[in-house]
Amino acid sequence: MDEELLAKATELAEDGHPQACAYLGSQYYYGWEIEQDYAKALKYLTVAAEAGDGMSQFLLGFMYGSGRGVEKDLDATYKWFLAAAENGIPEAMFNVGCMLMKNDNEEDRARGKEWIIKSANAGYDTAADTLRDL
Repeated sequence: MDEELLAKATELAEDGHPQACAYLGSQYYYGWEIEQDYAKALKYLTVAAEAGDGMSQFLLGFMYGSGRGVEKDLDATYKWFLAAAENGIPEAMFNVGCMLMKNDNEEDRARGKEWIIKSANAGYDTAADTLRDL
């Protein structure tokens, strides 16, 4: 990543600009053009997610679900995946659906199936394949 661009993005992110935080958070999460750093990804993605950025919410769900840069926390995983799903992220809709489908409660399982249907309707092929298997 260009040093000047990194400096400007970091400056904006440190000032709390959600788009800059989303950008830097994803760069650090994936290690795109920058050294992968989950601690920095968590810091920036959290700011962006709390500001309502759906993809940042989705990545935080993965971080908490996998323990990347943070202790595993299924409640936080669900919280962030649900926020991302409500923001229209099809993959998050699918993940919320799958999490709910694992519950013994029939009401949760029905809600889970609804999320998987929403995900499939939004074009997520994995959700469509899963529906055929249900």
